[in-house]
Amino acid sequence: MHHSSFAPRLLAMSLLAASALSVSAFAAPVSSSTAIRVDRDPTTNASSSVSASTDSPVTVDPSQASGQIKVVYQDANGVERTATIAAVAAQAENYARVTTNGDTLRVRQGPGTNYGILCSVEDGDTFPITGKTNGWYQILCNGRTGYVSAQYAKVENSDQVSKPDPDDNAATNPEGNSIVAAALQYVGYPYVYGTAGPETFDCSGFTSYIYKQFGVTLNRSSKDQVNNGVAVSKSNLQQGDLVFFSTNGVYPTHVGIYIGDGNIVHASTAKDGVKISSLNTSYYTTNYFAARRIV
Repeated sequence: MHHSSFAPRLLAMSLLAASALSVSAFAAPVSSSTAIRVDRDPTTNASSSVSASTDSPVTVDPSQASGQIKVVYQDANGVERTATIAAVAAQAENYARVTTNGDTLRVRQGPGTNYGILCSVEDGDTFPITGKTNGWYQILCNGRTGYVSAQYAKVENSDQVSKPDPDDNAATNPEGNSIVAAALQYVGYPYVYGTAGPETFDCSGFTSYIYKQFGVTLNRSSKDQVNNGVAVSKSNLQQGDLVFFSTNGVYPTHVGIYIGDGNIVHASTAKDGVKISSLNTSYYTTNYFAARRIV
């Protein structure tokens, strides 16, 4: 089911002031030509003023931020407001795929085992790389900056992470490809139950938010989203398809977006946020429920 007028409504960045910020992170909408103060680190007053058109994303280099970015802006009525957003590598060139032969990997707060544990990730999980220090990759996990040992991470570029399957006709279905590109911008964002963006998401809130950017309204819950679109077999998945999982075998309890090559991007849990996972890992194989094609 294709939408002939299915044009992405993601607006191009328009940063007009002198600013060296480079990686996209979405802020709250601002009025046209409004000055925005971007505090790279919420704990400091370091800032940079830029101008942006309505709904333009503010760009922030995560290497200059501590995982969270405070954005100060004026709304359409001229009232100054603030928002805290994750520093996310929207155009990440490289990703770290966890390779632990089925074991859980601890993400550290610094580049070494002497640092505290930030979160734990599963074999096959994939996160954007924002730096490398002494054999440790710096990644974004659940809106925070963490580190994983290069010993347990395979580096993949963006094409490898989201490439179409060999028999996928995504080349003739640019809608799915565009959806994947939009969804990958949010890898590393925090998971918060009951939210649907733009700063935090739960699983169905994430899929709803991404499709909304393209003019498509989905049902709100994963249980109801399985009624959107048309059914598609697991062997015929294409980029942009919704993939559902169930822990009760009766109705979906989780949903993600298929990005190609056996991977999904999804708002996982409160401990690891929006991430990329492989359908070939045990949890997703065991609990696979259904898939739906929306476009």
